[in-house]
Amino acid sequence: MLQKTTSQLKVRYKSNKRKDEFAKDLIGRVNAYFKENNISKYANKEMIFKTVLGLLGFVVMYALIISNVFSGSVWSILLAFTALGFINIFIAMNIMHDACHNAYSAKKKVNKIMGYTMNLIGGNSYLFTRMHNAHHAFVNIAGIDVTLESHGMFRFTPHEPYAPIHRFQHIYVSFIYAIVSMHWVLVKDFKWFFIEDSIGNEKNIQHPKSELWTLLITKAMYYSYAIVIPLLVIKAPVWVILLGFVMMHLPSSLFFALVFQITHVYNGTHYPLPDDEGNIQNNYFMHVLETTADFSRKSKLWTFMMGGINLHVAHHLFPTICHVHYPQMTEIIRETAEEYGIQYYENPGFWNAYGKHLTLMHKLSKPDGAVPQYGSSAAFN
Repeated sequence: MLQKTTSQLKVRYKSNKRKDEFAKDLIGRVNAYFKENNISKYANKEMIFKTVLGLLGFVVMYALIISNVFSGSVWSILLAFTALGFINIFIAMNIMHDACHNAYSAKKKVNKIMGYTMNLIGGNSYLFTRMHNAHHAFVNIAGIDVTLESHGMFRFTPHEPYAPIHRFQHIYVSFIYAIVSMHWVLVKDFKWFFIEDSIGNEKNIQHPKSELWTLLITKAMYYSYAIVIPLLVIKAPVWVILLGFVMMHLPSSLFFALVFQITHVYNGTHYPLPDDEGNIQNNYFMHVLETTADFSRKSKLWTFMMGGINLHVAHHLFPTICHVHYPQMTEIIRETAEEYGIQYYENPGFWNAYGKHLTLMHKLSKPDGAVPQYGSSAAFN
């Protein structure tokens, strides 16, 4: 009932003089960083290198797979498909993600083209953009944050109705994450396009016919290169090739889902709810800082490989800025938050963040599992 009520409200963030001063100051400092260093907020040479690396890696690995280089061994075939899956995730996090936020380039056409890398790896850039932007607008708000929706399979928030199955969710959650991408490319996009008529706070959505054709054509292309062509050309039993398709998804899907989930659903986060008038008792900047945590901030390798998703606070506060700038921006965010006495949440590493994710899932596996709606922001006036 609570989620239905929330979804019917026009949710908005509430202004507060002190909190708004912080947001204005932070925006000013970030803008000053780019102006003083005379650099663009969009892609630079590092981003171009990552783009070439990802797309070239995809072409080379796929060419090797269908050329039968690995056909002498079942394990070699499965490992090759697994590697292709991780290359796909690299493309999603390092190219597609920025493009769908219009952060890759100042030119919308460039962003649209680069966003189609989502279609290349089996998804749909149009639907991803709509769903992901809805998540950004209402992160951790039950009923309208689409990433919290699990149709009863999980209790990601204390506001989700409890069911007996949730008792074991901290045990089975990682196994379900492993099939997320396969469900995405085979089911989810079609479900969102043909069955669902709302995304977040958007209701009665009518999708453009051009996007319907794009969905159908690019899905057909994906199924052709990912399943049909391998079945026709790879010299191996059918079951091996089909298992290869599964292995292209399972390990990389687990990694992909975890990287995003541990930045919002962790022990120490908050789940604010709107009042009867739809107001969240924070401005957007404070809301992000209380619902989002970074991890592996000091690791250049993690930041490079994950497209800066580990620096998730910067991404949510400034989503239209290319991720290659997040390390410097994160330091500005941390310093500004410290000056204002605002808590910046982070975990030192991936495994620490993963542990906090499982801790929260265990806490919410109990009917009385509670998580506060607001943190120290309640007294920040």
